[in-house]
Amino acid sequence: MNELQQIEQNVSRLLTAYEQSRRDNEALQQQVSEKDEEIFNLRTELKQLQSEHRTLQTAHALTVDSPNRLKAKRQLQSIIADIDKTIDILKR
Repeated sequence: MNELQQIEQNVSRLLTAYEQSRRDNEALQQQVSEKDEEIFNLRTELKQLQSEHRTLQTAHALTVDSPNRLKAKRQLQSIIADIDKTIDILKR
């Protein structure tokens, strides 16, 4: 009878450990989900900041006292020419 009680105690401990492991797993899965969402939000914010940075660089390059003004102006003219070509092609 003593062996049976020991087996029951072991099974009880295993069930308790299993339930705790299951709860821990659920908590960890929730943390992973939250971190994934946080990473997504940070990547979105990074893309937005990079876009704003490029806009500011362009704006700065177009200021009168900027040494890159001529280069930026040529790049913008090239982009505008490409857009004009695309519009002409689409009109056909």
